[in-house]
Amino acid sequence: MKRTINKELVKRLRTARGWSQEELAIASDLSARTVQRLESNGGGSTNSIKSIASALEVEMHNLEEKPRTHLIGVRWGYGGVIVGVTLALIAIAANWIAGDGSAFEVGISLGLVGLIAGMSCSFIGWASGR
Repeated sequence: MKRTINKELVKRLRTARGWSQEELAIASDLSARTVQRLESNGGGSTNSIKSIASALEVEMHNLEEKPRTHLIGVRWGYGGVIVGVTLALIAIAANWIAGDGSAFEVGISLGLVGLIAGMSCSFIGWASGR
């Protein structure tokens, strides 16, 4: 499977160590041509990227064009929406069971929770694409 990495970052990390492409190839146990290809077009196999990351002493996902740390933020965002909606639903149900609200009020409350959750998820989805 071919993946895309930030080729400028690889080049910066390599030159910061004072390595040539050939030296990085030796350190990563890859051919010099593979290192050249990674730095020129930014694409390579998962194993090649793992080898480069290991030689440069960085996590593989940090070399990717869109690091997974970006996706972790999206997951936390969706997790926050889920927790917020769950707690709102519990509060609405507790209020209704206690007899403090009519079915109409509960329906309105649930509709508003759904609207806010939908808008929050839309915003997270939009922001993740930026």
